[in-house]
Amino acid sequence: DTQLDRDVALKLLRKDLGPEYGNQLQQEARITASVNHPHVVQVFSFGHDHDQYYLVMELVDRGTLDDLMAEQKKIPEADVLRTGIEVARGLRAAYQKGLIHRDVKPANILFNEEGMAKISDFGLAGIVEPQTQTSGAIWGTPYYIAPERLNNQPEDFRSDIYSLGATLFHAVAGRPPFDGETMSASELRALKNNPLKLKDVAPEVSRPTASVIAGMIAPDPHLRFASYDALILALKKSERVLHGEPEPWSAKAALFIAAATLIALIFLGWIFFSRHREPANVTASASATPAFDVNREFDDGRQQIIDGKYPAARATFARLASETKNKQPIYDWALLNQAAAALLDQQEPQMHQALQEVENAGSGGFADPQLGAFLLDTARRANMRSAIVLSDVPDHAAKPFALFLLGLTDVQLGRFNDAKALLEAFILSQPRGSLSWIDNYKPIARKYLEDSRAWLAWRDQNGSVKSPAEIRSALEKLRALKLQKPTAISAEALLAERTLANRLGQAQEKQHQDLIAREMPRWNAALESYRRFAAIYDFNGAANAIRRVRLTEPSLRETQRNYQNAADWLAQWKATLINDLNAYSYNGAVVASDTQYNGIAGATAAKLKMKVPYGSAETGWLKVPAATLVTVSSSFATDADRQWRCGVFAWAVGQTNAARQLFDAACSAKPSYKEARKFFDQTEP
Repeated sequence: DTQLDRDVALKLLRKDLGPEYGNQLQQEARITASVNHPHVVQVFSFGHDHDQYYLVMELVDRGTLDDLMAEQKKIPEADVLRTGIEVARGLRAAYQKGLIHRDVKPANILFNEEGMAKISDFGLAGIVEPQTQTSGAIWGTPYYIAPERLNNQPEDFRSDIYSLGATLFHAVAGRPPFDGETMSASELRALKNNPLKLKDVAPEVSRPTASVIAGMIAPDPHLRFASYDALILALKKSERVLHGEPEPWSAKAALFIAAATLIALIFLGWIFFSRHREPANVTASASATPAFDVNREFDDGRQQIIDGKYPAARATFARLASETKNKQPIYDWALLNQAAAALLDQQEPQMHQALQEVENAGSGGFADPQLGAFLLDTARRANMRSAIVLSDVPDHAAKPFALFLLGLTDVQLGRFNDAKALLEAFILSQPRGSLSWIDNYKPIARKYLEDSRAWLAWRDQNGSVKSPAEIRSALEKLRALKLQKPTAISAEALLAERTLANRLGQAQEKQHQDLIAREMPRWNAALESYRRFAAIYDFNGAANAIRRVRLTEPSLRETQRNYQNAADWLAQWKATLINDLNAYSYNGAVVASDTQYNGIAGATAAKLKMKVPYGSAETGWLKVPAATLVTVSSSFATDADRQWRCGVFAWAVGQTNAARQLFDAACSAKPSYKEARKFFDQTEP
């Protein structure tokens, strides 16, 4: 930009595209220019010159998140959280202008010189109004588009939250949140309705971060974050947890004030209503929408929890809460059951969101004020993210449900001893009257209780294992627990399993290295002795030198076996050659110690009988060149076994080419030698 003396970026439209695309580019300029925010790439102007449409934009030249993912594969969790917070702030600013982006993906997240993330390319953006897909085409990037676009349903800001969540999942896990490659809308719909669990594919990611991202990519928009503020708050909390930072003072103060207010309300309510108690009942004090059957919906949601259909239960209770807003007690019961379903489904953000709505509703509007106070107290305890002990749970007819929900909460927090006490108390409880439905959750509690007991027993017995044998035994016992999945208990067990497996590998490697260090001197001494005997063609002595050494380390034992075989074949080679020379002699020129002979008439273990014109003369084996001995023995090698033994001798005396030719011939005639040949091809004699 020569007028303002600054570097800018130009976005150019291909010249072969018609005016309608220029209008689309102008619309993008108008849309993006309306948002002035540090985390949105700024648009300065739009123009048309020499048949070229262009967009003048802020220069953000430190690459995209897509580039970073291609370079690093997995982005550090702290960087992903920071990027998520910054992009969410940019999207919030756009949404406050009435815009949704509709194509959030790694390629549209740019970084400036300071590493700040900025969202760009509002080319698909639309004014916030019902938008539906009108054809079978997929308009967007399949990994990141929200399921509602595939379902021909309206999109809103929660669709952008989904796309951002899928982007963050891909960045921190190194893979998208579903298995499969397809451009088919129907196949994508099925994949996106069953997203992968982040902790399953990236167990190193912290639980709060995994929970936030799971909440962002929930298939049902109603189960995602209800606002950008809530999303940013959750991402910032995950960031604090990751860095080990304490809660801000304002949050603690608010919690203290809320607790004090609750105590006062309970006390005043008890005084005022102590003489006007009514039985606790799930039925709403006022009817919901006439066509909406509250009792049937409540029964359906409970049955879905019992059947393990937790996503469906969350959606059912979310609808029920929406239809019975502030109609107590059904409104609170719907939200508390929604929280339980979310907790069972490992969707912690949705759990806390439902509990927060109970807190926001307060304890007013109840025919039974004590029930209202009790449900509010239960929601607050479950929402505090701190351990809950059995003695803290007040008495009430609805206490069994509190024991169930708070027991699950303690499991999620990893407080398994406290969870065990709460779940045991729930199983022993006897819900009565209109609350007898709570009893149907006991099979779920029993399984969690069994898992908690099994995990605690294993942890108590195996918490201090050290030796490889102890670690291996602990691993075997852990893998035999057969914990239900996915739960916080199974996640804890998986982490313990991977930690132990890593420790076992390290311990075994150390044990292995220690063993090698102890046995290597013995092996080196034996190998040196072998080579001394082999150098004088005393192959029986070489075999004995190898055979006598005691080794236990597997790789050394394997090497020992190979040298033992080599020594045995060499001994057989010499014995066979002695027999052949004594039986047939060798007729051919032989030079030994600068003397030429007419052949070899015979041999013993110590001497060769060399042919001379008038008889024979003895000479030592070492006087005859090794290459000549290879030639002599090869002349008798008429079968694969003899060729093989000749090849071993050629290898032992450094005649590499001859060894290769003899091995080739032997392996061709007898393929069983191929495995043994690997040693000779890879080892110096």
